Amino acid sequence: MRSQVIWGIVLTAIGAAIALIAVLGIPFLLIYSIPLIVIGLALIIWRGREEVLEAIKE
Repeated sequence: MRSQVIWGIVLTAIGAAIALIAVLGIPFLLIYSIPLIVIGLALIIWRGREEVLEAIKE
């Protein structure tokens, strides 16, 4: 697996765990969980784009 995918999975899992804790009783933690989930999903969705851009430049 590529490092972007691994980091995306890790960040999404951490964000989901924090969101679960936020739902169970500490709602201000949603401030931290939502960006972690968004960044993790973005890393997974846009993996490998730098190789496509590099190929176009050559």
